[in-house]
Amino acid sequence: MPIIKILFVSWLIITCSYAQNSKKIDSLINIINETDVDTTKAINYLWIAEFSMYNDPKLTIEVINKAEKLYEKTNYTKQMGKVYGQKANYYYRQGKIDSSRHYLSKSVVFFLKQQDTLRAANIRHNIGILDHYQGKTDSALEIMETNIQVFKNLNDSLRLGNTYHMIGSIFESKGYYTIALENMLKALKIHRAVKDDFRIAEDLSQIGSNYQALEEHQKAIETFTESYSIFNKEENTQKIAFVQNAIGFSNLALNKYDAAEKNFNLALETSIDQGYKANIARAYVNLGNLEYSKHKYTKSLDFLTKGYTLWESISSPNSEADALFFMGRAALADKKYQKSIQFLNKSIQLGDSINDPRILSKAYLHKSIALENLNYYKESLENFKKTKVFSDTLFTLENRKATKELQIIYETEKKEQQIVLQKNEINLLEQKVKINNLQRILLVVGLVVLLLIFSLSFYAFRQKIKHNRLEKEKVANELAFKKRELTTHALHLAKKNEVLEEVKQKAKNLKISENNSNDYHQLIQTINFDLQDDNNWEKFSRYFEQVHTNFNSNVKNKYPNVTPNELRLLALLKMNLSSKEIANILNISPEGIKKARYRLRKKLNITTEESLQDLAIRL
Repeated sequence: MPIIKILFVSWLIITCSYAQNSKKIDSLINIINETDVDTTKAINYLWIAEFSMYNDPKLTIEVINKAEKLYEKTNYTKQMGKVYGQKANYYYRQGKIDSSRHYLSKSVVFFLKQQDTLRAANIRHNIGILDHYQGKTDSALEIMETNIQVFKNLNDSLRLGNTYHMIGSIFESKGYYTIALENMLKALKIHRAVKDDFRIAEDLSQIGSNYQALEEHQKAIETFTESYSIFNKEENTQKIAFVQNAIGFSNLALNKYDAAEKNFNLALETSIDQGYKANIARAYVNLGNLEYSKHKYTKSLDFLTKGYTLWESISSPNSEADALFFMGRAALADKKYQKSIQFLNKSIQLGDSINDPRILSKAYLHKSIALENLNYYKESLENFKKTKVFSDTLFTLENRKATKELQIIYETEKKEQQIVLQKNEINLLEQKVKINNLQRILLVVGLVVLLLIFSLSFYAFRQKIKHNRLEKEKVANELAFKKRELTTHALHLAKKNEVLEEVKQKAKNLKISENNSNDYHQLIQTINFDLQDDNNWEKFSRYFEQVHTNFNSNVKNKYPNVTPNELRLLALLKMNLSSKEIANILNISPEGIKKARYRLRKKLNITTEESLQDLAIRL
């Protein structure tokens, strides 16, 4: 068969439906058998690797090595960058991260020497994926933001969509769920436009993970199910296994045990068949937590141990720490206290090494309970105190995270506005250049000059109006940010008081059963001090006055008899907060809020037909 015809047939094969992988591989093998040209054989081996990557890893590495040997034999090095990229992808799928990074770096260097910016950026994208996988989120984000400009300049929509997808994943891992969802939706929009079903399914899968993080599990199941239908059509078994695990996780969260067990077993069976270690580990841990929920602790511990062993072999510290905590929790429930402490100590050690207060807080709490059951009351108390320290740290981090997310959103909006203004300025400069040229030409024609001057004046007037409108939008955006900041502060204040009340109540309960009551008394006094601290309210008042100018003076002028506490209540009502949120912020019971509202209505002479909240909003 002539070479040109062979390459044309190969091209037809790789552009067929993704669901026909087996047929395509057979066709490519036939082409290889029919040609004596080594470079043609090599490129077809690489195409086979693309189609077998998810379903037949053994075949994948075999054909990649064959392609590499053929290129080395013929001294045809132009395709070696692709060989390195395929090897990196293979080792990544096998969980061999260091090997994957090695070949990715070789590939980037190769393409930069070839001055192929697009391919270098694409491989760099994969290094960003590895950084993200290993928790190096800042490095990963920097790579993705650099690549966005490359793909935009080269008008590569597909890779631009892939980059937005990764940025969404990175922000989700950092806990910035709003920004994550925005980037995922950008990716989904682009991939729908280019009709890339596989990428659409991946976007939907990541959006489902975002819903899980927000504990919206029914939405997560619906999104994952749509993603699953596409992966199933594409016969992508590795992705099918991942989605089955994810659907099972949400079913477990909704206490749908039978459905969850079916999902996890399907995920496990498929993952074992494909040698997909990460998903095998994930399935074992999920099955362990399912058995824990069913109070079958021995079986739970067996599954969790298998999952932990696999995570350890892959070297994923976060997943290892989680698995060890679940093992400690299962042993504790099974009243194997010493064993529980051993697992929890390992989890604490890992949590400390990766500086994860989430792991440390819950591990110390369960260790405290185990020690208490062994009658080690002093050690139990010490661990309980550490729980509070890391819970406070976690609360502070979540608070900062929410504020940081608002800042990122605001700064992004601000940058977008600056870009619009810069484009307008460039347009204006271009228009000025054109106007000057026209004026030189039209000086000889007086009437035409007058008409041009009038036209240009009108144009400048319109530009000024447009500029003023942009300024107004900027001010409106700044006010919207302040409102979001005010709401965030109020809700965090409510959450803080709610958490402190729960910890205070637990401390009181422990005090009844403990001999050493002085430590508990001091703990309760500390919590009471935090609950009565007015610094948070002063910060809230400052934010409130920035958004609702003159509110306090308006109330005092109209209702001079209103007390400071009643003024606080009116301010919170104006923000349209619920009674529960207001109760948490003011540190009183919901019943107390009802009484306060009743007394305030009576003082302000409000009839039963009138709404106190509507009055507060109008002030």
